[in-house]
Amino acid sequence: MRISRIARIKRNRVFRDFSWPNELPNFSRFNVIYGWNGSGKTTISTLFERLQERQPLSDGEVDFMFDNKTTISSSDIPDAVIPSVRVFNRDFVAKTVEAIGKRNVQPIYYLGKENIEKQKRTEDLRVELEIVFGKLSHANSEKEKAETALDNYCVEQGKLIREALLGSTDHKNYDKRQFKRAVERLNSESTTLSALTDEEKVTLQKQKNSQAKTNIGLINALTVDLNKLRSRVSVLLEQSIVSHVLDELKSNSAVAIWVQQGLPIHKGDYQSDTCRFCGNEFSAARRAKLEGQFNDAFNLFQEEVDQLISEIKGYRNTVSRMSLPHVALFYEHLSSDASSALAVVGPAIEAVVEIFDFYENALKQKKITPFQAHSLKTKELGETESFRVLQDKIDKINRIINTHKEVTDNLKERVRDASQKLELDYVLGTTPRFNELNEAFSRAISAYEEVKGKPLKLQQQINKDELDIVEHSRPAEELTLELRTYLGRDELKFEVESTGYTLTRGGKPALQLSEGERTAIAFLYFLKSLSDKDFDISKGVVVIDDPVSSLDANSLFSAFSYMKDRTSDCHQLFILTHNFMFFRQVKNWFHHIKDKKKKKKIEQRPARFYMLSTEIVHGERNAVIAPLDNLLEEFESEYHYLFKQVYDAAHGPSKDSDLAQYYGMPNIGRRMIETFLAYRFPDCRGELYKSFERVDFDTAKKTRILRFLNTYSHSGGIEEPEHDPSILSETKQVMLELLELISAVDEDHYQGMMMLLQPPEEVA
Repeated sequence: MRISRIARIKRNRVFRDFSWPNELPNFSRFNVIYGWNGSGKTTISTLFERLQERQPLSDGEVDFMFDNKTTISSSDIPDAVIPSVRVFNRDFVAKTVEAIGKRNVQPIYYLGKENIEKQKRTEDLRVELEIVFGKLSHANSEKEKAETALDNYCVEQGKLIREALLGSTDHKNYDKRQFKRAVERLNSESTTLSALTDEEKVTLQKQKNSQAKTNIGLINALTVDLNKLRSRVSVLLEQSIVSHVLDELKSNSAVAIWVQQGLPIHKGDYQSDTCRFCGNEFSAARRAKLEGQFNDAFNLFQEEVDQLISEIKGYRNTVSRMSLPHVALFYEHLSSDASSALAVVGPAIEAVVEIFDFYENALKQKKITPFQAHSLKTKELGETESFRVLQDKIDKINRIINTHKEVTDNLKERVRDASQKLELDYVLGTTPRFNELNEAFSRAISAYEEVKGKPLKLQQQINKDELDIVEHSRPAEELTLELRTYLGRDELKFEVESTGYTLTRGGKPALQLSEGERTAIAFLYFLKSLSDKDFDISKGVVVIDDPVSSLDANSLFSAFSYMKDRTSDCHQLFILTHNFMFFRQVKNWFHHIKDKKKKKKIEQRPARFYMLSTEIVHGERNAVIAPLDNLLEEFESEYHYLFKQVYDAAHGPSKDSDLAQYYGMPNIGRRMIETFLAYRFPDCRGELYKSFERVDFDTAKKTRILRFLNTYSHSGGIEEPEHDPSILSETKQVMLELLELISAVDEDHYQGMMMLLQPPEEVA
C-alpha cells in the first residue's frame, strides 16, 4: 500500500488551498520534492509525520489518496488502515539528539526520541526521588516524633498509676503496655462511663489500702427456752410440799431453815441424844417428829429448786459474762456499724440478767418457804421481749463479724477490685489526651506509609528506563564508524558515559555540536531505526526532509551514499530538499534505478520528480506541488533554473498592484549572480562586493543591484522573505539590470542561456 497523492491541503500554513492537479503524475515508489525554504517542505514533512504518529491535523484539512483508491482525511488518520511511516525532519533531529543535564561540564548526549524521553523522565524521576526522599525523611521524623510523644505519655501515665496504686500486687509492675491496653479496652466499650466522685475515690482508696485483720469469734447465742424455763420456775413456785409439818416450823421459816440445817449433825456419824445447841436431851421421839418434817419429798423438792437455781445462775453468768469484741478489731469501714451495734447490747444483757435474777430470787424465796405456794410475776418485766431484743442485737453483731470475716477472706479481691476501679477512673481521665496523641501517630503512620513505597517504585522505574536506554543504545565504536562513513571524516568519536554518550572532536570534548553534526547524528539514528523490528522497510513509507543541512560538499557526498545504501529497499521513499547538490545526487540515483524495462511513460517510471513553489492567490502566497522544472531535471546545476526565474521576472508583465509575487526574487537574484561571478572570478568566491568591483559595468546600476540584493536577500540561501512590499517595486528593473550585467561580462554565456530559455527564432 503506497501513497498516491496528497489530494487536498487547505488552510495549513503556506498551503492555503491546494488540490492535486489532474495532469500531475501520482507519487511512485521513489519520489523527490525540491523546494527552497519557505516553499512548504516543512509542511509536507509534518503532514507525513501525522501519518506516522496517527494523529489528526490540528489546523486545516488534508486528504491522502492511496494506490488502492482509498482517500483518508486528516480527521480519519487515527483509525485508518495505512502503511507504517517513518519521517526524518527538523522535529526528528530536535527529538533525537539532545544533551541532558549539562551543568557546565562535558555534555552527555542521548540518541532517539524514546531514549531522550526516558532519560528526561529519569532526570525528572531523580529530582522527584530526592523530593520523595525528603518527604519520606520528614514523614519518618514526624512519625518518630508522634510515636515518641505517645510512648512518653504512656510511660508517664503508667508510672503515675503504678505509684498511685502502690500496694496493689496487680499494679506493682504497671507500665506503658498495661496503660495502653487499658485505654484500648475503654475505647472499645459500648457504654459511656462516668468519673468517680471524690467520696467514691476516698472509699476506694481506703479499701485499696486495707490490711488484713484477725478474724473475730462469733458471740454465742443463748440456747435456753425462756418459756420453758419460766414454766419450770412457775411450777416449782406453785408446788406445795406435803409432810408432817410442825406448826411452829410452818409459821416460822427462819426456824424451819435452822432446824433443817441442824438435823444432819445429829445423825449418822454425828448422831447424838443431846442437843448440840442447848445440851438438853434430844429424844428419839423428837428426832422422828422433826425428820418427818423434812422427809425425802421435801429434800427432793429442795434439790430440784437448787438445781434450777444453779441452772439459772449458769444462764445468767453466760449472759452477764458474754464476751463482746472491741470495735478496734473491726475493719475501718465496719467500725461504725459495729460500734452502734455493741452500744445497745449492754442494756439488753442487763435486761436479760434481771430476768434471771428475778427467777433465782423467786426460787430462793420458795426454798425458804417451801410449804407455801407462790406465783411468778411477769407483767412489769416483759422478759420474753427482752430476751428477743438481746438475741437480735447479738445476731446483728454476728452479722457484722461475718462481714468482717468475709472482708478478711476476700481482702485480695476487694483490694484488686478497688485498685481496678481506681485505675479505670484514672485511665478515663487520660483517654482524651491519649486518643489525641494516638490519632496524631496514626496520621503520621499513614503519611509515612503513603510515601514509604514511592522511592522504591521511582528507583525501579529509573532502573528500568536506564536499562531500556542501555539495551537500545548502540556501541560507541559502531556509532563512531558510521558517523565517519556518513561524514567522510573521523573528527567526532563517541564514548559511552552512563546511559548516554560523550563526544570528542579531535580528542577533545565536543562541548557543542554544529547544526550539521547534530543533523548527521540524528539521520544516522533514523536510518538505523529503519531496521527496527517494529518497522518493515519493505512494506513501509520513508520520508526524508533535508538530511544534509550545513554539510560541506565532501560530507554531502558521503551522506548521500550512506542514505542510498539504507533506503534502496524501502516500499516507498520521499526525499525533500532545498540543497541542489544533494538534489542532484538524488536525481542521478533515481535516473539510474535499475528496471527490467525502460519506461517511456512517466506513469510507469519507478521514480518521480516534483518541486514546491508558491503563487499569489487573492494577495496571499499559496504553496503548490508541481512537476519539476525541466531545467532542474536536465542540468547538473541550479543556475539554469535561477537564470530562468530572473529572466521571467525581468520580462514578465508588471504587477505593481500585487508585489507579493516578488517576495523571493532578491534571494533568487543574489544566488544566481553569485553563482555566475564565482565561475567568472573564482578568487572572489563568496565576496559579492569584491566580485562587483571586478565587473566592468555601469557603476550606478551596480550600486542599485548591490543595495537591492544586500538589503532584501539572505546570503545563506533562499529563505522565507520578510521584505517591505513597497520596496519590491524595484524588482523588475533590478532583474533587467542583472541580465544586462551578465551580458556585459560574458555575451556568449548570455546568448547560450537565451537559447535554452527560448526557441532560436525568438532570441534577439
